[in-house]
Amino acid sequence: MKRTKVVATLGPSSQGADVVAAMIEAGMDVARINASYGDPADHRALASLVRQAATAAGRAVGLLLDTRGPKVRVGSLPEPMSLRAGEEVLLGEGGIPLTHPEVAPALPPGARVLLADGALELVVLGRDGSAVRCRVIRGGVLQAGKGVNIPGVALSLPALTPADRDALALAREMGFDFVALSFVQRPEDVAEARRILGEGGPWVLAKVELSEAVRRMDEIVAAADGAMVARGDLGVEIDLYQVPLVQKRLVDLCNAHAKPVIVATQMLKSMMDAPVPTRAEVADVAGAVWDGADAVMLSEETAVGRFPVEAVRTMARAAQAAEGGEVPIRVPGLATELVGEVPAAIAHAACRVAAEVGARAIVCATVSGWTARLVASFRPGVPVVATTPDPLVARRLSLAWGVCPLAIAPAREPDELIVDSLAAARDAGLVSAGDRVVFTAGFPFGRPGTTNLVRVLAA
Repeated sequence: MKRTKVVATLGPSSQGADVVAAMIEAGMDVARINASYGDPADHRALASLVRQAATAAGRAVGLLLDTRGPKVRVGSLPEPMSLRAGEEVLLGEGGIPLTHPEVAPALPPGARVLLADGALELVVLGRDGSAVRCRVIRGGVLQAGKGVNIPGVALSLPALTPADRDALALAREMGFDFVALSFVQRPEDVAEARRILGEGGPWVLAKVELSEAVRRMDEIVAAADGAMVARGDLGVEIDLYQVPLVQKRLVDLCNAHAKPVIVATQMLKSMMDAPVPTRAEVADVAGAVWDGADAVMLSEETAVGRFPVEAVRTMARAAQAAEGGEVPIRVPGLATELVGEVPAAIAHAACRVAAEVGARAIVCATVSGWTARLVASFRPGVPVVATTPDPLVARRLSLAWGVCPLAIAPAREPDELIVDSLAAARDAGLVSAGDRVVFTAGFPFGRPGTTNLVRVLAA
């Protein structure tokens, strides 16, 4: 079975009930809805579609809303602009318009300005009123709406735009499981989103796609519930050849804190138009799996591509092949502050016992999902079956590597919890009667953070 989770973006190519159902069948674990496209009515409809399809499939499928973020773009142009290398142009008022005009006069001399995903490049010469004079380093044709990146400059933009605040309110109202926060620069951005989402709201996943986020990665991960390596803007914000290193750093950091991490962008881009991937794309997916990513993500491949179901199936097959090969998955070990804590020690012990006794699975009875995430952080060689009375916890565990979340009825006593958990694992086909399993839980059950039990049982 596949251990690495697949996040797939919904869009015009995947908004039919039959397509969503087929994507779940093909291996989609989390459905992503991009708030940059469509309106709240579209997002509501897609969320309802996923919930219905997941219920019909008997699967805990997570829902993720990806915010627009304070992205700077080229403003309205009467016609495309032709920029020639060596010429001087104005950026801001009276020149190339920006969707955030306040950015231009704040840029220091020498700052690099990358347009259209880095296809065009300017360098700032100095201020000129409410604009800045720039020299064109790499020219080309500039169109309205193209992205603007200023690597190495922390922009004084609001952490959340009005559109982002509306999206967060919708995510809370619709019961989304995760929110991916775009263009995070500082841990305070995560805290502000969490304040809007409220107590018990969706998990906040910080998207690392700005150079400032790379610089403050440790603080941001500490503040967030998980993270995403958003390699599109990241590859423009920092040296392109440093992106794989940042990917490994972020994956290790999240794994060490038992927080889910997604690797995203252009993983199977050729499948927008082709039913099969390139060899390099399969290798990219395998590399993310070997790095230790909890999940790999499809963006335009499933949102607007011609083969959304095939893309999900390909991603799942590529991940499963990498997991079953001879290359070990990176296991950085838990962060210092977790080592020595009882839940972490129990999780580590469960993995060791499972390997030594040849257990078929590790069954974690959990109310918060924390123990299952700790067990999964050690990347055990057997499935981690997480049984929980909370459907929300089950859906959130859909993003955790190797975890098979199953909802069970609330148990009144320890023996009932064990019996129900093992029965759920058997009913799901994850273990067979008589199989040896390692069972872990906390007693008294129902109190988060009380994990204190490891037992070897027969399913």
